[in-house]
Amino acid sequence: MGTKLPFLGQKALLCGEMWGTVGHMQRRLLTGTHECSLDNRFRLAIPARLREPFIGGAVVGWWIDECLIVVPRGDWAGLIERTFGAMSVLDDEGRELSRFLSAGAFEQDLDRQGRILLPAELREHAGLESRVKVVGAGEYLEVWDGDRLSDRFAALRREGVSARAKRLADRVG
Repeated sequence: MGTKLPFLGQKALLCGEMWGTVGHMQRRLLTGTHECSLDNRFRLAIPARLREPFIGGAVVGWWIDECLIVVPRGDWAGLIERTFGAMSVLDDEGRELSRFLSAGAFEQDLDRQGRILLPAELREHAGLESRVKVVGAGEYLEVWDGDRLSDRFAALRREGVSARAKRLADRVG
């Protein structure tokens, strides 16, 4: 069964395998690949089915790969802390990465159509033109140039997805 979300006009499941806990509320994990177009003012409409977590705004920024990250505004600091831990200002690599991520992060409010602006310096980093791929990556979105994303997926398939998964499992276990 679903619960009506009046501000979205859609139903949302409150349980199931695709739901994660954020604080004390549950939120659906952001998944899928969506082909989108930037408008003539370089705004990206967040796909409607992924929009709910971004109602309070978003942080859009450079990401580690040659793509952009879009995170719900209230989740940015927590994501950076969980992903990178406490990066010491005395550690050159940590300081450089922290500077890079912070310098390229811009808070955005969604307009009435659920769009956010992608500033020029961010578009240049990710090689974005008018068509982009929006990828759900669990708790955040990635915005990719379609060719770059296809190349990365092709390389992963050539390497073997299961081989990569085994190496990761060996590191964790």
